[in-house]
Amino acid sequence: MFDTLRSKLTSFGNSRSNSLSVPVFDGAFKPNNLLEEADIVLERAGLEDLVADAQGQLFAACGTSVLKLASDGTPSEFASFEAVVTALAILPDGGLCVGLGDRVITGVGTTSERSVDQAEGTPFVAVTALYGQANGGLLICDASARHEVGDWSRDLMEHGRSGRLIRLDPASGKTEVLASGLAYAFGAYDDGTGGGPLVSESWDHGVCRVDGPKPTHVIDRIAGYPSRFAPADDGGFWLTICFSRTQLVEFVLKENDYRQEMMRTIDPRYWIAPSFGSGADFREPLQAGGVKQMGYLKPWAPPRSYGLVVRYGADLIPRFSLHSRVGGAHHGINAAAQIGDTLYVLSKGSGRILKLSVSGVRETLAGKGSL
Repeated sequence: MFDTLRSKLTSFGNSRSNSLSVPVFDGAFKPNNLLEEADIVLERAGLEDLVADAQGQLFAACGTSVLKLASDGTPSEFASFEAVVTALAILPDGGLCVGLGDRVITGVGTTSERSVDQAEGTPFVAVTALYGQANGGLLICDASARHEVGDWSRDLMEHGRSGRLIRLDPASGKTEVLASGLAYAFGAYDDGTGGGPLVSESWDHGVCRVDGPKPTHVIDRIAGYPSRFAPADDGGFWLTICFSRTQLVEFVLKENDYRQEMMRTIDPRYWIAPSFGSGADFREPLQAGGVKQMGYLKPWAPPRSYGLVVRYGADLIPRFSLHSRVGGAHHGINAAAQIGDTLYVLSKGSGRILKLSVSGVRETLAGKGSL
């Protein structure tokens, strides 16, 4: 109640409205170093998405290829395309589906392979995520109607709300738009219980349930920008968080004149905006805020990039989270897949696939009183 009252008071007579506060990492989001300490399975530039099939086979999108990973992490090329692979999914029948930015291909490598590039007459522009439903359907996130996948920061800075959640019938090629006007759709999930699929809205820092003409927010005020989902072993799901929120970025998003001038005159790589990774270029912003002593970047410094994945229960309540903090290497977490007791996590910022023991994570967190 006090937050709502304060928000109304601070917005009175102020065109920017609302405060610049962001949720803190606490409770189930309490920081740790579990992602930073995770085992490295594969390191390769261009890694984008992960998916596992029912037999426990792991596939990764990397550049224009789909890699098949052996149990020891050794990759082999499963399929290649003329465009960058932006999303992966496995259907219940085992068929592999790939997103190529402006189109989706189902049944990859089979006689039933099909390419779809539009939904209800509107072309795909930015296919960021796919999810195979238990009923055989394919959920497609078309994140923006204006900007391609690689131009996501421009969509953020323009307050983009043109994303769509689409259902595709792979057998017939028929598409249905389930929701539109989404603030960058970056992940979809369906538990198969009939309650309606979930879709993450990155720019709104939340998750919606689509079960009717208007999506309903079921998770909000996340301390970061949510992206893709992965089913968990005992119900619920893993939600990857590709960036953390900062007061500075929130401020820039409200300052129209400054933001527009920044977009006109500065290379997008150096905008005051979130990033999948940081620390490799002296021209990056926010470096003066990284309080250092003896060459050590403090973990509480303002983050330009961060690593985070959250375990949610089937009741949509967060149970615990895994972090790579400021100064760490494993940032930009945008995909995950669980096979048995092993959780695989993709760090786009470092170009690495990581793995952790889920039972080991629970034991570690319980020992620290975080469960």
